[in-house]
Amino acid sequence: MNKVSITDEIYMRRCIQLAKNGRKNAQPNPMVGAVIVHNGKIIGEGYHVRCGEGHAEVNACASVNKEDEHLLKESTIYVSLEPCSHYGKTPPCADLLVSKGFKRCVIGCKDPFAKVQGRGIQKLKDAGIEVTVGVLEEECKALNKRFMTFHALQRPFVTLKWAE
Repeated sequence: MNKVSITDEIYMRRCIQLAKNGRKNAQPNPMVGAVIVHNGKIIGEGYHVRCGEGHAEVNACASVNKEDEHLLKESTIYVSLEPCSHYGKTPPCADLLVSKGFKRCVIGCKDPFAKVQGRGIQKLKDAGIEVTVGVLEEECKALNKRFMTFHALQRPFVTLKWAE
């Protein structure tokens, strides 16, 4: 288990904050935020805006200034949910992170979706990227409780109200 620092928690909180921007349009995909940090400075951030479009990691990488792209190899990317590892409407985000050569990836929680389930993490590790998983894990899971319940437990998330 990797050590979790206060710094990791601060940047993961920013990921969660960004992810909430996708609340209306990301469905049925989960809300995900990503932050790229180099030497204590945020150089890129993004979130999953709309289903079928670029994921948080793609948008974060795209937001990095051209003159700062060379810094990615020395940077840490924070992501609230494990990067996807399969082809769907978009290419795998894990492959993008490997191709950019990130030094480290900090992940809020694992993705329970059957086509991911740890495969994104393994791709990153196999490429030599240092991976830390479980930073603010409960908060990251709570962000997507419907998605998590459906994929982890194969049942819908139900909210009941009782009035008398």
